[in-house]
Amino acid sequence: MTSAWQQILFPLFAGVLIGLLYFTGLWQTVQRLSDSPQPYRLLAVSYIGRLALATGGFYLIMIGGWVQLTAAIAGFLMARTVLMRKLGKISRMSRKGATVWK
Repeated sequence: MTSAWQQILFPLFAGVLIGLLYFTGLWQTVQRLSDSPQPYRLLAVSYIGRLALATGGFYLIMIGGWVQLTAAIAGFLMARTVLMRKLGKISRMSRKGATVWK
């Protein structure tokens, strides 16, 4: 028999892993957009890949029930918060290819 903690901790850690992969992939995509010869293709392929990863991961977790899905989504959002705090503090960003606003 599995305890209630085991039924919540595994999906929580799985959600954190999905979130880390999803948002790290998003960060890498944004960093490479200015250097890409076809930025729309890069953005589309990255989005489809990240969406497939997240949807597939949450679907597998959802088989366990709504409690596991809720724990996985909480882990996903925790990973988002941690990465926003860690990656949002970069003071010097490349302006190559950036649109100049007037």
